Amino acid sequence: MGTIWFCLVAFMLAVYVFLDGFDLGAGAIHLFVAKTDEERRTVLASIGPVWDGNEVWLIAAGGTLYFAFPTLYASAFSGFYLPLMIVLWLLILRGASIEFRNHIKSAVWDPLWDFLFWDRAYCSPCFSERRSAT
Repeated sequence: MGTIWFCLVAFMLAVYVFLDGFDLGAGAIHLFVAKTDEERRTVLASIGPVWDGNEVWLIAAGGTLYFAFPTLYASAFSGFYLPLMIVLWLLILRGASIEFRNHIKSAVWDPLWDFLFWDRAYCSPCFSERRSAT
């Protein structure tokens, strides 16, 4: 039974990594490809229907890991609490920048949300990669 749960968690994480690559790619090229406000809205609209659904795979994998392997979950989350919280906040700020960019139309706030979307799409994977290398 443990093998089935392991395969399920691995599948959920693989689907998250595969699907979130689209969102991260759109965020990484957001400031360089889109020069006007209309183009930036088009980039955001391209990931609009799916970006928050991708995070569900990560949450489902964490919940499945909690119920299937509680000892592993406890040791991993207590040992990597600070890096996991930083990654969580990076993901939250990326989602907030997407949503606030669409709801608050202001010449003052738009550049901030654009920068946060680009920065979080670029820094989240880099931080995760550095964290996993140590």
